This record gives sequence, C-alpha cells and structure tokens, in this order.
Amino acid sequence: MVGGTGPTGPHVIEGLLARGHDVTIFHRGFHEPPHLAHVEHLHGDPHFRASIDETISNRSFDLVLAMYGRVKHLAGALRGRCNRLVSIGGAPVYRGFFPRPGYRMPVPVTEDDPIADSAPSGDRALQFSLRLAEAEAAVFSSHPGATVLRYPMLYGPDNTRCQEWSVIRRVRDGRRHMILPDGGVQVHTRCAVRNAAAYVLAVVDHPDAAAGQVYNCGDPFNWSMRQWVEAILELLDAELELVSIPAEIAVEAAASLLPLAGTTATHSVLSTEKAREQLGYQPAVHPLDALRELLDWYACQPGFDPRGSPAFTDRFNYDTEDALVNAYKRAARSVMASVEQHPAPPIHSMPHPDKPGESDHRGR
Repeated sequence: MVGGTGPTGPHVIEGLLARGHDVTIFHRGFHEPPHLAHVEHLHGDPHFRASIDETISNRSFDLVLAMYGRVKHLAGALRGRCNRLVSIGGAPVYRGFFPRPGYRMPVPVTEDDPIADSAPSGDRALQFSLRLAEAEAAVFSSHPGATVLRYPMLYGPDNTRCQEWSVIRRVRDGRRHMILPDGGVQVHTRCAVRNAAAYVLAVVDHPDAAAGQVYNCGDPFNWSMRQWVEAILELLDAELELVSIPAEIAVEAAASLLPLAGTTATHSVLSTEKAREQLGYQPAVHPLDALRELLDWYACQPGFDPRGSPAFTDRFNYDTEDALVNAYKRAARSVMASVEQHPAPPIHSMPHPDKPGESDHRGR
C-alpha cells in the first residue's frame, strides 16, 4: 500500500490482514501511527520517481494500492512489478467539477461522463483536473487490468479537511448562530472513511469484475451542507441559528465552508450504482453512525487543534461574523419594506369538487 497512514489506510490494512494478506506500506515516514507497527514499512517519497525506484528496488508485489503520491510516477515504476494495481483518484477529474462556460457537471455524475481533456495554461483549477485525468490514463497505459476509484469528500478521524470542526467549535464556544453561504443548498457527495475503505476492499475481493474499471465512491445517500450541519447539531443535542447569506456577500464563510473555497460546482453528486452492481458493494457503516463515531472522537480531544490541517481555513472570526449577520438582516428588512409584494396562496394542482359531477370552486 502506497500511503496507508491517513484516515482510510488503517481500515484498508485491517481488511487486508483479515483476508490473509502480508501488508507492506510505503510512505514518507512523517507519521508513524503506533497501530501500524505490526506491518512492514518502506520509507521514501512516492511523489518522485527516483525515490520510488530506490525504495522499491527490485521488489515485486501481488497487489499494489496507490492511495498517495504521484500516480503517474507510481504507475510507471510499478510496471511489471505487480499483478494488480488499484489507484485512488477523485471527483475533480470530471469535466464541470470546476464550472466553466460550455459545460456543467451532471447530477448525478456517472463513470461514463466526460472527464477533463484540456486546460488553459493559466487556469490552475482545470490544470489540476487534467493532471488527475492524465494520471488515470497513465495507470491504464502501464496496467490495463488496473482499477481506479474516484473518492468524494471524506470524513472521519484524522481527516486532512476537518470540515465538521466549524460546527463543533461554534457549539463549544456557545455561539448563537452560524452563516451558511446560499443557505447551505450545496450537495457534495461525502464518504465516511470506513465506507471508503470498503470500496477498496470490494475491488480487492472482485479482481475479475474490477479489472480495467473505474468506480465512483460515496455514502449511500447525499446531504446538502445544511443537512450535514443539522445532523451534527442533532447528534450534539445543540442549537445554532443557521443564517442564509448569499455566498458573494458571505465571502469568509464561503471560502472556509465550501469545497475548495467555493470554486467547484454547486452540486457534485457521484453515482455509486456501478460499484453496487458489479462489486456487490455494501457500506461498512451508516453515515449517521459514522458521524456519531466522529463526534465521539472529537469529544475525546477537548484541545483539538486544526492547524495540522492546512485545508481547513475557518478563522472563527466571530466579530466579523456577527457584524455581517446583523448588517444582512437589516438590509433584508429594508429591501422587504421598500417593495410591495403580493404572494399568491398555495393552490393544490388537482381539482377538489364538493359533489359528484360538479367542478370545484376554481372551476376545475
């Protein structure tokens, strides 16, 4: 396994050991979790071909799980050195994940939908998507029977983007409200780390079906951001007023709460039907139970510090947050008062006659 020390790796390793595999992990050695001491470690940098070659030397493997590092280099270095290669990619490979004129990502997106195939030299976001697509192509070029998994947003203990901390800390700090950009309508597929590991293990268990295939990963259902926050609050038995403010006004909240600072598609929903049909995939844990486990993990860390997660950018600038909420509510009241409106009452679409053979009071 290339990587293995992050939030998903230990669950995959546990599953591999339970299946009787001898496991070796190849990583940089920056993190040495004590619960991985019972497997062999190779230390090198999987981002660079020279280091990969030096670390692997003349060894070969039955199965390689490339969960970290630069996959293009790993795919070439492992050519002829493994019977099977499973590579982990991500949702940004799809065209439209970073919206541009002319193409929008469908909802849901399937493995057959277009992926990035070009990118202007100055567009760093599209360049990132293109690199993911090139990495997938390199995998299949060197390993035609390989399998690629496309991860969505992950959540779980020790995750590099601890997005739930924005809610948890506000509750701990006794806040009364929290800004949700655009009301939190954004829907992005999430996946509990245990469920992500279950996708990897499903591929391991079905080598013939998975050969040469790409699979989306994700939890069995999708929450909007608002529903995600509400689920956390319910499990914490806490209350926060969730204040809807347009993302173009709530710039700090949008930058810290939305994926990649709000540069992505409003909705990124991955269809996982293919993995369920071809691999018989079943989630390892219900999302609510996974979220409950995650909150229990936070409860055991009263001094949690997110500074080890550069992807987490919420500054908890409460003075600015309060000022913006108050200013927005004043402005909304002013706009409402300045325009006379006459909203129509709700009307059911079907007729409701009082007597047989007669029309209802609306002539239907």
